Amino acid sequence: MSNSSEFYSNFKNQILLSINTCMPCEVLSYNEGSRTAKIQPLFMVKEVNRSPEKLSVLEDVPVLFERVKINNGQEIKVTIPEGEHGGHSGGDGKHIHTKLKFEEEVENVPVLKSGDVVLVVFAQRSIDDAAEGKLVYPGASRLFDIHDAIIVGLL
Repeated sequence: MSNSSEFYSNFKNQILLSINTCMPCEVLSYNEGSRTAKIQPLFMVKEVNRSPEKLSVLEDVPVLFERVKINNGQEIKVTIPEGEHGGHSGGDGKHIHTKLKFEEEVENVPVLKSGDVVLVVFAQRSIDDAAEGKLVYPGASRLFDIHDAIIVGLL
């Protein structure tokens, strides 16, 4: 391989290595109220002629959650085993509610614990103002930056 081919190959690899898409991270702490976490990326980085180093801890990383309708507001059947309910039971020893209905949306709030391994994605552009629901022009100074992390779930 010629020197110029090797240069461009290395140059291309360095550019690709600077693009963050997703990676596993360890949860160091979690604030359920703000739905943010402090995380340690589990991939290390290495520069030529240097030892691998861990990436910096990321703080205030937003955690994805869901708002759902249960059975689209329709009735569901719930069976409670005998002995776990103080009321009456049917002939089979189970207490049955046949008209249980969730009329409001339910938020599935994540429960993260210190030591959990999570999958983290990195936004294409800065999420600083967009995370507040504002229409923004994020500029081009931060592309696939590690500081635009979002936790999408447990691994």
